[in-house]
Amino acid sequence: MTLTQEDTMSYPRLFLDTANLTELKEAVATGIVDGIATNPEKIASTGQSYREVISEIRRFFSGPIAVQSMGKTAKEIVDHALELHDMDPNLAIKVVCNTEGIKAIRELVPKGVRTNCTLVFTPAQGFAAGLAGSTFVSPFVGRSEMAGYDGIELIEQIRAIYDAYDFKTCIVAASLKNVRQATLSILAGAHGIAVTWAIFHSMLNHPLTERGYHGFEDIFKSIPRG
Repeated sequence: MTLTQEDTMSYPRLFLDTANLTELKEAVATGIVDGIATNPEKIASTGQSYREVISEIRRFFSGPIAVQSMGKTAKEIVDHALELHDMDPNLAIKVVCNTEGIKAIRELVPKGVRTNCTLVFTPAQGFAAGLAGSTFVSPFVGRSEMAGYDGIELIEQIRAIYDAYDFKTCIVAASLKNVRQATLSILAGAHGIAVTWAIFHSMLNHPLTERGYHGFEDIFKSIPRG
């Protein structure tokens, strides 16, 4: 099936990569956050359980929340994923991209579970995620760059594969370390990006913008009222 504009426009564009409720509330209030991405480290930092964190987020956000399913075998991954799915059907269950993970995704998707094939570092892994029918795939740009590989090229190659095979898996660039990587990931063909609060804030704000506004503010004060 060929992707239509309606298909691609329905993809989430911007995930906030944090479990910090203060950061999440401020970001969601902008109206441009489509999803929330967490991992075990981020949830552990809150001192709360998966259920408690999800419940808190649901008080102000109804979109997809990505949470990690744990397990070494496909059965363990599926069992944990179904447990999470029962908590909230609108979760995007993160599954590590390896043999057992791909097997788990193939089992979960027909059950109506939205999956995010994560920790992806090669186009071949991206291809496998697409073949498995994963809802999302998360190529790790920053970690690839830190290991000496081209994370942006990884996005380009996975997007080329998906376009060639008409896969509808949403490519979400993850492990982004700065605004430049986020921007280049979008230009390389990522359907969406997952960014930390610091990167999100830097995307929306710039010192030259503030300086320009202050100049207007000073001039505005001199304009007669009425």
